[in-house]
Amino acid sequence: MIIFTIISPFVVTYYYLPNEIRVVVGREYCLNFELPLWARVKVQDDLILRDEHSILQGKENVSLNEPLVVEVQNEGSSQIEISLLGTIPVKTVAVQAMPYQEVIPGGQVIGIEVHSDGVCVVGTGNFVSNGKEVNPCKNKVKKGDIITAVDGQSVTTKEEFKTYVESNNGEKITLEIIRGKKELEVEIEPQYSDEESGYKIGAWVKDTIQGLGTLTYVDPQSGSFGALGHGITDAEFEKIIPISTGSIMTAVVDQIKKGEAGKPGEISGIINTQDYAHLGDINNNTSRGIFGVMEQEDIDKMEHEAVPIATQNEVKEGEATILADLTGDGVVAYDIKVQKVAKYTTEPSKGMIIKIVDETLLELTQGIVQGMSGSPILQDGKLIGAISHVFVNDPTSGYGIFIENMIQN
Repeated sequence: MIIFTIISPFVVTYYYLPNEIRVVVGREYCLNFELPLWARVKVQDDLILRDEHSILQGKENVSLNEPLVVEVQNEGSSQIEISLLGTIPVKTVAVQAMPYQEVIPGGQVIGIEVHSDGVCVVGTGNFVSNGKEVNPCKNKVKKGDIITAVDGQSVTTKEEFKTYVESNNGEKITLEIIRGKKELEVEIEPQYSDEESGYKIGAWVKDTIQGLGTLTYVDPQSGSFGALGHGITDAEFEKIIPISTGSIMTAVVDQIKKGEAGKPGEISGIINTQDYAHLGDINNNTSRGIFGVMEQEDIDKMEHEAVPIATQNEVKEGEATILADLTGDGVVAYDIKVQKVAKYTTEPSKGMIIKIVDETLLELTQGIVQGMSGSPILQDGKLIGAISHVFVNDPTSGYGIFIENMIQN
């Protein structure tokens, strides 16, 4: 019991204090740790740290149960060192000072097309070889695998993959595979397909992934954009798919399938793949969204003015709005409520819980549907985040990602 009493404050402090906070230069950042502990805090010279009584200079005996206010005057990285029992360091919190930034909120439904860095296995199965059913890749290749090379030769298209398999004339080949977080090598002996008159391994692959999503923001200065609020993942392991190239394009919603408990709804539509419909290039696919650079002429056509971005510290429970274009009549603001703010969460795409309360939107979709991921969330005139996930058992609610987690990409 004595050991637990001594150790528990260190454990609590370590896990409940953030590893990093981000603050806009010149703005105050309020730290509400709400921990019944006292600590000594050391701050670097370029940080101002104060409690409700005074500015804290050097090392002070500070209550972690009361709000602390951080202010940074210059861009860059700083640190707050926290120790217990006077001298024992338990946590160093990095402070990243960001410049004041405004971005244009989106809300437009966009077509998304990415080319995987390799070919994605979408299924496996039997075929007939010399009158018998065979499946050379059985128990070796799985749905969701990404094949990056054949016999040491990289593959980026399904045509390349087909050529490598067929050109070996039935000799064993070695596939380099990404499966979840693992990198594997497997040997397979292709068999001759009676129906297709060529050597096959029994795997169906694709090199292109298409879908609909929602544009979150565009930086009018750099042209960089963010969308989705989560990554594009493989079907089997829900791991981020490495991409080589990608594009966003204009799209039109032609049908909305309403959500219901246990069955998420979705929007379907037509993606315009003509050159004139190209909006920008995707260069990064991460757990926080997809990112790239947008064409300047399309930035000039955005429907909204630029707004400031909010740090997660500025996000509060209560009223907010989302932007979405679901009817083809332009981007519309819909009312939501931020029900919970999970500051310092370890899951970057699940920073807040939101609930749709707008009667018009509920009538249209019954809540959040697939394709609305990336819809911007605004509060008090600032962009605070984007829709990232829907709750399967309650389509009126879901998760949102803090915009600061998207912007840092």
